[in-house]
Amino acid sequence: MTYKKAFSIGYFVLLLSFIVVYFLLPVDQIFNAIITLTVLFGLYQFVIFKKLKDH
Repeated sequence: MTYKKAFSIGYFVLLLSFIVVYFLLPVDQIFNAIITLTVLFGLYQFVIFKKLKDH
């Protein structure tokens, strides 16, 4: 798998999770959920970058 393909898959999952969070969580918890999802996406990008760089 290339980095571009892994990034695209991760970004698609991030956008879907934003939509789910927006519609399912109460208003006062949306900001925390979006920040958490963004940090998790950053960690995901770091991990796939390291794995594909070593590969």
